[in-house]
Amino acid sequence: MVIVNFLGHSGFTVESESNFIIFDYYTGTLPKLPKDKSVTVFVSHSHFDHFNRDIFSLRESRDDVRYVLSYDIPGKIPASFGVDDAVFAVPDQDITIDSKLKFRTLPSTDQGLAYLVNTDGKNIFHAGDLNLWLWESMTEAEAYEMTKTFENYTKRLSGRVIHMAFLPLDTRLGIYSCLAFNYYMTKFRIQHAVPMHLFGPDRIVTEFLQDPVSKPYRSKVIPMRPGDQENIQ
Repeated sequence: MVIVNFLGHSGFTVESESNFIIFDYYTGTLPKLPKDKSVTVFVSHSHFDHFNRDIFSLRESRDDVRYVLSYDIPGKIPASFGVDDAVFAVPDQDITIDSKLKFRTLPSTDQGLAYLVNTDGKNIFHAGDLNLWLWESMTEAEAYEMTKTFENYTKRLSGRVIHMAFLPLDTRLGIYSCLAFNYYMTKFRIQHAVPMHLFGPDRIVTEFLQDPVSKPYRSKVIPMRPGDQENIQ
């Protein structure tokens, strides 16, 4: 079982048997850290809505908090908070933190990384900004190139069972908002998924789950609001 808490926007905590993981904290209250589990903070990229420097204050209460940061975050930032042991990851890396926590990085269609994290045998996917960024203003050629890049980057998930996925459902994309979410859910073996990165009213989630396109996997989608907690078997 894993316990998932939604911090807001694209920020989550995932608690497994031996690990407490924080993904892309940006807004809301930083969580209270458990004393009996390893704590690791993942940041997918440097955009303001995924990276809040307050994460480094966690070292004030736990000097063993671990940080995994995307390569586009300047090293001088954690260093200015006295954090000189952060792991800076690049695309297509496999990194083992310890026997109970390892991860693979995927390139992003925007900036930074997506993370596929294995904690206590469970695969947790945080997409970051690995989204199908189709804007209504795009030319046909630009849309084609974006689509092929998205398909190429996400194929690294093929063949894996993903226990929990945090996937973008961005309202700003208009008629294209749901395309990436639908692609993830139909192409990969995702058991549970939470919409994130809405950038707008959360009614988009309700509307998407009422749309016939989501029917094949609707039961796997878990709508969450900031502050919500879900226990996932």
